[in-house]
Amino acid sequence: MGLLMTQIQEEINDLQKRLETMTFFGTSYQGKIRVWANGLQLIINLDINPELLTTLSPHELNEGIIRACNSALKQARDCLSEEIGRVTGGGLEWPNLTEGRY
Repeated sequence: MGLLMTQIQEEINDLQKRLETMTFFGTSYQGKIRVWANGLQLIINLDINPELLTTLSPHELNEGIIRACNSALKQARDCLSEEIGRVTGGGLEWPNLTEGRY
């Protein structure tokens, strides 16, 4: 049992390292708002075309940023689910956070 737990922990550590280096991309407003997230579902970069700062209301800008972030994070979440399934042999599923409020 100890060897199995060691192997599982090594797989989890390897997965975390891979996820840290994966990058997922989301956009809104025809690519004028761009967001990058890593596989750990952390936003790592945000780029906003300066033209939007004068043409959008604060509410529209917020909505655009949220849409771009959610797009990148959904891709990261989907990848995480696939990777967890691979590590666990499909025995563990990541909850679907896109239903309801998400």
